[in-house]
Amino acid sequence: MKKFAIILSLIMIIAAFGFYRYEKAENLKKYVPVLMYHNIYDGKIPPNKSGVLITPQNFEKQIMYLKNRGYETITVEDLYNFMKYGKRLPKKPILITFDDGYLGNYTYAYPLFKKIGYKGVINVIVKNVPSPTNKVVTPYPHFDWVKAKEMSSSGVMEIESHTYDSHRYAKSGNHEIPMLAGPIDINGKLETMDEYKKRITNDLSKAKAEIERNLGKEVIALAYPYGVGSETSKDVASSLGYKVIFTMEEGVNVYKGDTYAIKPITVKNTDTGEDIVKKIEMYEGK
Repeated sequence: MKKFAIILSLIMIIAAFGFYRYEKAENLKKYVPVLMYHNIYDGKIPPNKSGVLITPQNFEKQIMYLKNRGYETITVEDLYNFMKYGKRLPKKPILITFDDGYLGNYTYAYPLFKKIGYKGVINVIVKNVPSPTNKVVTPYPHFDWVKAKEMSSSGVMEIESHTYDSHRYAKSGNHEIPMLAGPIDINGKLETMDEYKKRITNDLSKAKAEIERNLGKEVIALAYPYGVGSETSKDVASSLGYKVIFTMEEGVNVYKGDTYAIKPITVKNTDTGEDIVKKIEMYEGK
């Protein structure tokens, strides 16, 4: 009887180990979509702004469609640990990001996510965060550090970097390029590579330090303005402690993929929830 019990226990251990290996293998086959939003805006949206402005009504319909179909939100750290080390994820994982730091994220996305148990990531242009000493004038208002702290402390919204003040195009010889993409003209003269590296190091370190000082949480992600950087900007970001970079090359993200080239899926105001799922499935099938 004792011998039988030992054999049975060994069979159960072997079976459990086999299931674990199967489950891990299935997890590593996952595709992680990253949905990219900008502003939730309660007003008339011109057709050319459909990828930047989304009405609260359409946004809620999109999110609830995903929720009702079993999509579960993950954090930036979850995505990083999955891509690097194979961390276990939910059955249908999804990361939801918002670029720039608009007040509409606080007014509409934050309470909805809080209500339904979702999480999100807001990549802020730090120079555009208003404060008593920083009066910011932009076409669409941004949330301040008090609201950022509330969202961050709640665990509902992560606050990450969209640079300090490099969300612009600048002249580079005969062209204009995103400011992180390469050397630009300063006072009529093209930067050297050393000057370029120093400029973006100052910007990215200042953005990271300012967010961490105000919110008390480590910043690990950078969203490239216009989705464009360079090998130099990647190296600089890595040296400063950024572990993830969001780009604009659309797709989904996989185990052992490049965490410094995260692929998003742009969501438009005209998209239905079904449209978003079709986009996800299209990229998963490639």
